[in-house]
Amino acid sequence: MQGVIPGGRAPGTLSPPPRFRTHRNPKPRDAMRAVYPPLSLSPPPISRAADAAFFADDELPIPLPAPAPAYPVRAISPRGLADLAFELYLAETIDLDEYLLLGFPSEINPAFDRTIGALTGRRAEPDRARDMIREWETRLADLKTSSAPMPALIERAERTLRLLRWLETPALGKF
Repeated sequence: MQGVIPGGRAPGTLSPPPRFRTHRNPKPRDAMRAVYPPLSLSPPPISRAADAAFFADDELPIPLPAPAPAYPVRAISPRGLADLAFELYLAETIDLDEYLLLGFPSEINPAFDRTIGALTGRRAEPDRARDMIREWETRLADLKTSSAPMPALIERAERTLRLLRWLETPALGKF
C-alpha cells in the first residue's frame, strides 16, 4: 500500500478517513431546536379566575401629587420675571430673543409713571406679584382690539405668552 497515508487517506485528498465519515454530526440548527424549542406567537390562554386571584391582593394605586409648575409665572412680580429671564438666559434655557421679550417688563422702567402709567392711569408696582400669563393675555386682547392693530406688537405679545405658558409647564421630574 504504497501511496496511502497512515489513517487510511489517499495522498492529495482532503476528505477525512472513511471510519470518521460514518458518524453523522447533527446540524447546528437541529441542536439549537433541541435546546430552544420554537416560540409560539399565539397569546396565552385566558383564565379569568386565575387572573382575578392574582390581582385580588393589589391595593389601589397611590395618588400622585399634582405636578409642580417649573417656574411660578402665575405669581411673580415684574422684577422677579426679569430676574428669572436673566437666570434662564445665563443657563442657556432661553435664547437672546426670548430674553429680550421677558427680561425687560415695562414697569421696571423708571419713566413708567410718566409714560405708560399716564396713559393707563396705573402706577408702577414692579415688586407686586401677579399672574403674568393673565396680564399678557389681557395685553394681547387689547392689542388685537385697538383701533390701529400693529402686527409686530401682536406677534411679540403672542410669542411672550407662548414663552410664559412654556415656563409654566409642570416639571414632572421635580417633586
